[in-house]
Amino acid sequence: MAELGGKQLDIAPSTVFKRIEKLKTSGGVIEGFTISINPDYFAESLISFLTITVSPDDKEDVASFLANHDCVLELYETLEPSDFMVKVVVSSITNLKNDILIPLSRYAGGVKEIKPFITVKRIKEQNWSVRRYD
Repeated sequence: MAELGGKQLDIAPSTVFKRIEKLKTSGGVIEGFTISINPDYFAESLISFLTITVSPDDKEDVASFLANHDCVLELYETLEPSDFMVKVVVSSITNLKNDILIPLSRYAGGVKEIKPFITVKRIKEQNWSVRRYD
């Protein structure tokens, strides 16, 4: 906070702290804080994105399976052309197959299509771009 206040905003660190606390407690602008980890440092560094199309009857079950899986980093319900967009991290393509793709295929008739996109290099990753509303 000292760096943000003193160097970037030219205000006292205590003022920055008070403003951040206010954003946390009133209005819900800040939900929490996180630490960014370099995924290349860890064994499980294969990032894959999946688009999944499911039948309406199995949508909740598939969402629950994915939401409760440790390797799922992000899960979004989407509009056309698929129902879900999923970001997963695994140690290998074999693990992606065994941990996610095969279990999803057990929803016979429910999972209509899974399209995996295997990443080869992270170029940019950013949590949010904050814009001021005047």
